[in-house]
Amino acid sequence: MRIHVQPEAVDDLLEFLRRANCKAEGAPDGTVIVEVPEAYGDEQERMELELYLKAWQASHPDIEAHLLDSPHSGDEDAAEAAD
Repeated sequence: MRIHVQPEAVDDLLEFLRRANCKAEGAPDGTVIVEVPEAYGDEQERMELELYLKAWQASHPDIEAHLLDSPHSGDEDAAEAAD
């Protein structure tokens, strides 16, 4: 999944997510790409990321950050349709 965040906050958000045992890296387009390895599916991953993001934003009220759709969205639907 991807998170859009102000460029000056990327490093801090990456550190926070990694401490939460997420795999996180900055992307060239300025977003943060993150995975929750312990999640049991996309829905659980999204819920956990929403909670992590809300917790992070509570200590960074002046920073805007938004959870975006997965970069693979649509790919899974196409694969299911092919079955």
